[in-house]
Amino acid sequence: MAKILLIETATKTCSVGIADGKECIAIKEYTGNEYRHAELLHVFINNLIEESKMEWQELDAVCVSMGPGSYTGLRIGVSAAKGFCFGAETKLIGITTLQSLTNQAIASFPGYDYYIPMIDARRMEVFTQVFDSNSNSMNEIEALIVDDSAYLEFISKGKCLFFGDGSAKTKDYLAHQNAYFQEVIPSASGLIPTCIAKYQNQEFDDVAYFEPFYLKDFIAGKKTQK
Repeated sequence: MAKILLIETATKTCSVGIADGKECIAIKEYTGNEYRHAELLHVFINNLIEESKMEWQELDAVCVSMGPGSYTGLRIGVSAAKGFCFGAETKLIGITTLQSLTNQAIASFPGYDYYIPMIDARRMEVFTQVFDSNSNSMNEIEALIVDDSAYLEFISKGKCLFFGDGSAKTKDYLAHQNAYFQEVIPSASGLIPTCIAKYQNQEFDDVAYFEPFYLKDFIAGKKTQK
């Protein structure tokens, strides 16, 4: 069975796990109101390796949540993943954060026709994509400004589950009998189903050229003058 290091830093959650095949055998996570990835990520990884009594060379691959999401979080996670791949001479697998979130939602809340993750962007904008109940994507990832016309194509067809840190602010616009909302916090464990499928199909990323999937250009905010 493949042993894979899992890294999730695309949002305020810092989550690291180790998969042995389809099973998550160890995990460490922090979710709070602050970004603590730079402080916690390498500590979590080293602790997991030590507690699992593994050597770096035993890893068959590193899987990282590649975005979209926080620019800083993604840079930290992807840089760490690439560094470990170079150091351990192992494979790299990138999974979109929306795919990983959807894997979690399907496992925790089965029975919906469509699964729609939302990562908070700015104001009423979210990074989003629509998946069916088998975790297959129905459209491309987009940065969407949500209004009362959003997702009508899917809401009119069946039960839609909205989740992710951008979903709460859209409830008033998406009020419909087929629109449901649940809290799903990003976790490294959500990477496993897609990661294992890619590993088995030998779908690896080029470590040297791999970059986070930002979707949008970074726009720095202005600091408030006191």
